Amino acid sequence: MRRSILPISAALLCAAVLGAQTPANYSYDFRAKGDHDMDGLVGTVRVNGGRARIDVVDHNGDGQYLLVTGDGSELTIVKPRDHSYTVMNADDFAHLASLGVRAAGKVVTMKLRDSNFETQRIAGGEKIAGRTTQHVKVTERWTMDVGAMGYTTPLRQSVELDYFFDPSLKLARNPLMEIVASAMTVMPSTDPDFSARADSVRHSFVRGTPLRTVITEHEDNGRESRVVLEVTKIGSERVSESELKVPSGYTRKEGDLGKFKVKL
Repeated sequence: MRRSILPISAALLCAAVLGAQTPANYSYDFRAKGDHDMDGLVGTVRVNGGRARIDVVDHNGDGQYLLVTGDGSELTIVKPRDHSYTVMNADDFAHLASLGVRAAGKVVTMKLRDSNFETQRIAGGEKIAGRTTQHVKVTERWTMDVGAMGYTTPLRQSVELDYFFDPSLKLARNPLMEIVASAMTVMPSTDPDFSARADSVRHSFVRGTPLRTVITEHEDNGRESRVVLEVTKIGSERVSESELKVPSGYTRKEGDLGKFKVKL
Protein backbone atom coordinates (compact mmCIF):
# COMPACT_ATOMS: atom_id res chain seq x y z
CA MET A 1 0.00 0.00 0.00
CA ARG A 2 1.36 3.41 -0.90
CA ARG A 3 1.51 6.40 1.39
CA SER A 4 2.23 9.93 0.17
CA ILE A 5 3.42 12.86 2.28
CA LEU A 6 1.52 15.97 1.24
CA PRO A 7 2.47 19.55 2.01
CA ILE A 8 0.27 21.04 4.72
CA SER A 9 -1.34 23.46 2.27
CA ALA A 10 -2.30 20.63 -0.07
CA ALA A 11 -3.75 18.61 2.79
CA LEU A 12 -5.85 21.55 3.94
CA LEU A 13 -7.07 22.13 0.40
CA CYS A 14 -8.05 18.49 0.12
CA ALA A 15 -10.01 18.69 3.40
CA ALA A 16 -11.87 21.76 2.19
CA VAL A 17 -12.82 20.14 -1.10
CA LEU A 18 -14.00 16.96 0.62
CA GLY A 19 -16.09 19.07 2.98
CA ALA A 20 -18.03 20.45 0.03
CA GLN A 21 -18.30 17.41 -2.24
CA THR A 22 -16.51 14.24 -3.19
CA PRO A 23 -13.86 15.12 -5.80
CA ALA A 24 -13.09 13.06 -8.90
CA ASN A 25 -9.78 11.88 -7.44
CA TYR A 26 -9.48 10.90 -3.80
CA SER A 27 -8.60 8.01 -1.51
CA TYR A 28 -9.82 6.50 1.71
CA ASP A 29 -8.25 4.11 4.19
CA PHE A 30 -10.38 1.39 5.74
CA ARG A 31 -10.11 -1.38 8.29
CA ALA A 32 -12.20 -4.24 9.64
CA LYS A 33 -11.51 -6.04 12.87
CA GLY A 34 -13.27 -8.87 14.68
CA ASP A 35 -13.19 -9.78 18.36
CA HIS A 36 -10.68 -12.59 17.98
CA ASP A 37 -8.42 -11.31 15.21
CA MET A 38 -5.12 -9.61 15.98
CA ASP A 39 -4.41 -8.08 12.57
CA GLY A 40 -7.82 -7.54 11.00
CA LEU A 41 -8.16 -6.23 7.47
CA VAL A 42 -6.53 -2.93 6.52
CA GLY A 43 -6.44 -1.31 3.12
CA THR A 44 -6.79 1.74 0.89
CA VAL A 45 -9.22 2.60 -1.90
CA ARG A 46 -7.86 5.04 -4.50
CA VAL A 47 -10.31 6.57 -6.94
CA ASN A 48 -9.79 8.16 -10.33
CA GLY A 49 -12.88 9.49 -12.09
CA GLY A 50 -15.13 6.90 -10.44
CA ARG A 51 -12.94 3.87 -11.10
CA ALA A 52 -11.15 2.49 -8.09
CA ARG A 53 -8.27 0.28 -7.02
CA ILE A 54 -8.39 -1.50 -3.65
CA ASP A 55 -5.12 -2.56 -2.03
CA VAL A 56 -4.88 -4.35 1.31
CA VAL A 57 -2.01 -4.74 3.73
CA ASP A 58 -0.69 -8.11 2.61
CA HIS A 59 1.05 -10.26 5.21
CA ASN A 60 1.40 -13.18 2.78
CA GLY A 61 3.20 -11.18 0.14
CA ASP A 62 1.08 -12.25 -2.83
CA GLY A 63 0.12 -8.68 -3.74
CA GLN A 64 -3.46 -9.30 -4.86
CA TYR A 65 -5.63 -6.24 -5.43
CA LEU A 66 -9.08 -5.33 -6.78
CA LEU A 67 -10.09 -3.02 -9.61
CA VAL A 68 -13.67 -1.70 -9.56
CA THR A 69 -15.46 -0.13 -12.53
CA GLY A 70 -16.98 3.34 -12.37
CA ASP A 71 -20.54 2.17 -11.78
CA GLY A 72 -19.40 -0.42 -9.24
CA SER A 73 -20.99 -3.33 -11.10
CA GLU A 74 -17.83 -5.21 -12.08
CA LEU A 75 -14.58 -5.96 -10.34
CA THR A 76 -11.32 -7.54 -11.37
CA ILE A 77 -9.16 -9.57 -8.99
CA VAL A 78 -5.54 -9.13 -10.07
CA LYS A 79 -2.99 -11.73 -8.90
CA PRO A 80 0.59 -10.59 -9.60
CA ARG A 81 2.13 -13.76 -8.17
CA ASP A 82 0.85 -15.95 -11.02
CA HIS A 83 0.29 -13.14 -13.55
CA SER A 84 -3.44 -13.77 -13.86
CA TYR A 85 -6.74 -12.01 -13.24
CA THR A 86 -10.43 -12.83 -12.79
CA VAL A 87 -13.36 -10.62 -13.79
CA MET A 88 -16.50 -10.93 -11.66
CA ASN A 89 -19.87 -9.36 -11.06
CA ALA A 90 -19.36 -7.16 -7.99
CA ASP A 91 -22.65 -8.20 -6.38
CA ASP A 92 -21.71 -11.88 -6.68
CA PHE A 93 -18.37 -11.15 -5.03
CA ALA A 94 -19.98 -9.12 -2.23
CA HIS A 95 -22.41 -11.97 -1.50
CA LEU A 96 -19.76 -14.66 -1.75
CA ALA A 97 -20.50 -16.04 1.72
CA SER A 98 -24.23 -16.53 1.13
CA LEU A 99 -23.57 -18.06 -2.30
CA GLY A 100 -21.33 -20.62 -0.59
CA VAL A 101 -24.01 -21.49 1.96
CA ARG A 102 -26.60 -21.90 -0.78
CA ALA A 103 -24.25 -24.23 -2.62
CA ALA A 104 -24.24 -26.47 0.46
CA GLY A 105 -28.03 -26.77 0.26
CA LYS A 106 -27.95 -30.47 -0.69
CA VAL A 107 -26.19 -31.33 2.56
CA VAL A 108 -27.58 -28.72 4.95
CA THR A 109 -31.17 -27.47 4.83
CA MET A 110 -32.14 -24.06 6.14
CA LYS A 111 -35.65 -22.68 6.48
CA LEU A 112 -36.39 -19.22 7.86
CA ARG A 113 -39.43 -19.41 10.13
CA ASP A 114 -39.76 -15.83 11.32
CA SER A 115 -37.83 -12.57 11.31
CA ASN A 116 -38.29 -8.96 12.31
CA PHE A 117 -36.47 -5.66 11.99
CA GLU A 118 -36.28 -2.73 14.39
CA THR A 119 -34.71 0.67 13.69
CA GLN A 120 -33.63 3.45 16.02
CA ARG A 121 -32.16 6.88 15.32
CA ILE A 122 -29.60 7.75 18.00
CA ALA A 123 -28.61 11.35 18.69
CA GLY A 124 -25.01 12.50 18.74
CA GLY A 125 -23.20 10.56 16.04
CA GLU A 126 -19.42 10.56 16.44
CA LYS A 127 -16.94 12.43 14.27
CA ILE A 128 -15.22 9.88 12.03
CA ALA A 129 -12.49 10.53 9.46
CA GLY A 130 -13.09 14.24 9.94
CA ARG A 131 -16.81 14.01 9.16
CA THR A 132 -19.76 14.63 11.48
CA THR A 133 -21.98 11.56 11.38
CA GLN A 134 -25.51 10.45 12.12
CA HIS A 135 -26.17 7.21 14.00
CA VAL A 136 -28.81 4.60 13.20
CA LYS A 137 -29.18 1.20 14.84
CA VAL A 138 -30.86 -1.65 12.98
CA THR A 139 -31.69 -4.83 14.90
CA GLU A 140 -32.47 -8.01 12.96
CA ARG A 141 -33.90 -11.08 14.69
CA TRP A 142 -34.69 -14.44 13.15
CA THR A 143 -35.36 -18.10 13.75
CA MET A 144 -34.15 -20.74 11.31
CA ASP A 145 -34.62 -24.48 11.16
CA VAL A 146 -31.23 -25.94 10.26
CA GLY A 147 -31.19 -29.59 9.23
CA ALA A 148 -28.52 -32.16 8.42
CA MET A 149 -28.55 -35.96 8.20
CA GLY A 150 -32.21 -36.14 9.13
CA TYR A 151 -31.97 -33.92 12.22
CA THR A 152 -33.40 -30.41 12.44
CA THR A 153 -32.45 -27.82 15.04
CA PRO A 154 -34.05 -24.39 15.55
CA LEU A 155 -31.49 -21.60 15.56
CA ARG A 156 -32.40 -18.23 17.08
CA GLN A 157 -30.11 -15.24 16.61
CA SER A 158 -30.12 -11.47 16.50
CA VAL A 159 -27.72 -8.95 15.00
CA GLU A 160 -27.38 -5.30 15.90
CA LEU A 161 -25.97 -3.06 13.16
CA ASP A 162 -24.85 0.40 14.25
CA TYR A 163 -24.30 2.66 11.25
CA PHE A 164 -22.44 5.97 11.51
CA PHE A 165 -22.72 7.99 8.28
CA ASP A 166 -22.56 11.43 6.73
CA PRO A 167 -25.62 11.61 4.43
CA SER A 168 -23.83 14.05 2.11
CA LEU A 169 -20.83 11.74 1.50
CA LYS A 170 -20.85 8.82 -0.94
CA LEU A 171 -17.54 7.03 -1.44
CA ALA A 172 -16.56 4.52 -4.12
CA ARG A 173 -17.89 1.02 -3.56
CA ASN A 174 -15.74 -1.46 -1.64
CA PRO A 175 -17.07 -5.02 -2.27
CA LEU A 176 -14.37 -6.44 0.00
CA MET A 177 -15.89 -4.72 3.02
CA GLU A 178 -19.35 -5.79 1.90
CA ILE A 179 -18.28 -9.43 2.24
CA VAL A 180 -17.27 -8.81 5.84
CA ALA A 181 -20.47 -6.88 6.59
CA SER A 182 -22.68 -9.67 5.26
CA ALA A 183 -20.94 -12.50 7.12
CA MET A 184 -22.95 -12.05 10.33
CA THR A 185 -26.28 -12.50 8.54
CA VAL A 186 -25.17 -15.03 5.97
CA MET A 187 -27.66 -17.74 7.00
CA PRO A 188 -30.94 -15.75 6.92
CA SER A 189 -29.71 -13.92 3.82
CA THR A 190 -30.07 -17.17 1.90
CA ASP A 191 -33.81 -16.39 2.08
CA PRO A 192 -34.51 -13.92 -0.77
CA ASP A 193 -37.34 -12.17 1.11
CA PHE A 194 -35.17 -11.59 4.19
CA SER A 195 -32.33 -10.28 2.07
CA ALA A 196 -34.63 -7.89 0.20
CA ARG A 197 -36.17 -6.60 3.45
CA ALA A 198 -32.75 -6.08 5.02
CA ASP A 199 -31.60 -4.05 2.00
CA SER A 200 -34.81 -2.02 2.01
CA VAL A 201 -34.54 -1.16 5.71
CA ARG A 202 -30.89 -0.18 5.42
CA HIS A 203 -31.43 2.01 2.36
CA SER A 204 -34.42 3.71 4.01
CA PHE A 205 -32.45 4.88 7.04
CA VAL A 206 -28.78 5.00 6.03
CA ARG A 207 -27.73 7.67 3.53
CA GLY A 208 -24.34 7.95 1.93
CA THR A 209 -21.44 5.62 2.77
CA PRO A 210 -21.26 4.32 6.35
CA LEU A 211 -18.00 5.56 7.85
CA ARG A 212 -18.29 3.08 10.70
CA THR A 213 -20.42 -0.04 10.99
CA VAL A 214 -20.46 -2.00 14.25
CA ILE A 215 -22.02 -5.45 13.83
CA THR A 216 -22.84 -7.37 17.01
CA GLU A 217 -24.18 -10.91 16.80
CA HIS A 218 -26.12 -12.45 19.70
CA GLU A 219 -26.57 -16.21 19.67
CA ASP A 220 -29.31 -18.13 21.48
CA ASN A 221 -26.71 -19.71 23.80
CA GLY A 222 -25.62 -16.29 25.06
CA ARG A 223 -22.44 -15.99 23.00
CA GLU A 224 -21.70 -12.62 21.46
CA SER A 225 -19.29 -11.58 18.70
CA ARG A 226 -18.53 -8.24 17.11
CA VAL A 227 -16.96 -6.86 13.95
CA VAL A 228 -16.13 -3.19 13.37
CA LEU A 229 -15.72 -1.79 9.86
CA GLU A 230 -14.66 1.81 9.43
CA VAL A 231 -13.17 4.43 7.18
CA THR A 232 -10.18 5.78 9.07
CA LYS A 233 -9.00 8.53 6.74
CA ILE A 234 -10.19 10.38 3.64
CA GLY A 235 -7.38 11.87 1.61
CA SER A 236 -5.97 12.65 -1.81
CA GLU A 237 -3.66 9.73 -2.54
CA ARG A 238 -3.58 9.29 -6.31
CA VAL A 239 -3.98 6.27 -8.55
CA SER A 240 -2.61 6.46 -12.09
CA GLU A 241 -4.36 5.22 -15.22
CA SER A 242 -1.80 2.43 -15.55
CA GLU A 243 -2.62 1.17 -12.03
CA LEU A 244 -6.29 0.86 -13.00
CA LYS A 245 -5.50 -1.57 -15.81
CA VAL A 246 -4.53 -5.23 -15.73
CA PRO A 247 -0.81 -5.41 -16.57
CA SER A 248 -0.03 -6.62 -20.06
CA GLY A 249 0.77 -10.30 -20.40
CA TYR A 250 -1.58 -11.43 -17.59
CA THR A 251 -3.86 -14.42 -18.29
CA ARG A 252 -7.58 -14.25 -17.64
CA LYS A 253 -9.00 -17.12 -15.57
CA GLU A 254 -12.70 -17.85 -15.67
CA GLY A 255 -14.73 -19.18 -12.77
CA ASP A 256 -11.93 -18.56 -10.29
CA LEU A 257 -12.63 -16.39 -7.27
CA GLY A 258 -8.96 -15.60 -7.06
CA LYS A 259 -8.52 -17.28 -3.69
CA PHE A 260 -8.91 -13.84 -2.21
CA LYS A 261 -9.05 -14.66 1.50
CA VAL A 262 -10.90 -12.57 4.04
CA LYS A 263 -10.12 -13.59 7.62
CA LEU A 264 -11.67 -11.94 10.65
